[in-house]
Amino acid sequence: TKLLSRAEMLANPKAVEKVKEEATSLTDIGTWDLDSVQEYDAVKAEAKASKVSVHFGRLMTIASIKFWELAEHLHKMKGRIVYRGDCARDENGVAAVYEELGANPTSVQGLNACLAYGSLPGHACTAADAVKAYVQAFLKSKYKTWIELPPELRPEWWKGKFTRPVVLLVRALYGHPDAGGMWENHLKRILKKMNGEEIPEYPGNFYFKGTGLMLSTYVDDLTLSGPSEHHAPFWNQLMSEVNVEP
Repeated sequence: TKLLSRAEMLANPKAVEKVKEEATSLTDIGTWDLDSVQEYDAVKAEAKASKVSVHFGRLMTIASIKFWELAEHLHKMKGRIVYRGDCARDENGVAAVYEELGANPTSVQGLNACLAYGSLPGHACTAADAVKAYVQAFLKSKYKTWIELPPELRPEWWKGKFTRPVVLLVRALYGHPDAGGMWENHLKRILKKMNGEEIPEYPGNFYFKGTGLMLSTYVDDLTLSGPSEHHAPFWNQLMSEVNVEP
């Protein structure tokens, strides 16, 4: 993958198009709230007056070309939008302090145990990816997070109306220090509701007593093993609550 510089991205119509497509997919699920737009100074003043802290951050757009080493017709442009956790501040200009919700994905040993279990007679292994995993979870931070959008993502009607517009970040966007932990907690709640029990020796792996299934989770990679006849019903039930690829 070749990462484009910001200048290269803005000079490449395909790159800008892919970034805007990514922005549309994120705003369609309410990752940030455009209707909450306010002036940075107004939000800052309100936080100081109310003595209720807030966080201010920025989004960054990224464009890259996958399969760069191959012939040009095989290149694939990708657009990404992330939260810049390196420059977040509170209303007093002090570096933002996060909850540091550590994610605990499966280990190689845990996944190997899952694959071995799926290799038993009458068992099988199936796998799928969660789509845009992190932003399936809401950003349940201690403090509200206000973000500045890069110029290419700002609505046209903002021009001339705002000097430094900020909007609320609603979902756990990639780059936010707590995003991984919030996605993991979101997924765990759903799996426990499905009667899954996390295996103490293998964190990130869940056993379902009723069906004898075992699910190994590594961020957005989900690997299921156990009796073959229970796989399809399991995925159908999970996909009713989690956006998962086939």
